[in-house]
Amino acid sequence: MESVINKLTEIEAAASRILEGAANQNKLLDQQQDARIAAFDQKLEDDTARQLQKIQADLRKKTDDELLHLRSGTSDLLASLDDYYKKNHDTLSTQICEKLIRK
Repeated sequence: MESVINKLTEIEAAASRILEGAANQNKLLDQQQDARIAAFDQKLEDDTARQLQKIQADLRKKTDDELLHLRSGTSDLLASLDDYYKKNHDTLSTQICEKLIRK
């Protein structure tokens, strides 16, 4: 009977060691998985930041180009209006005076 108890004690001790080893292995696997998740999150964050910077730079360039185009168009329009006014100043003044007098 004592040998059976000794065998059962040995089996229980072996089972405890196996369970402890499995728990340690699970803990190690969890740590490795956490490290992989952290690395993935960091890479994703870096990629997102890089793409966001590229989009912002593209948008800034596009906005600057459109602003330059609008300034050029506005400048051309103002020059055209100035030229028209210089050429037609007398006619315009006369038309304005006539409209004011009629009212």
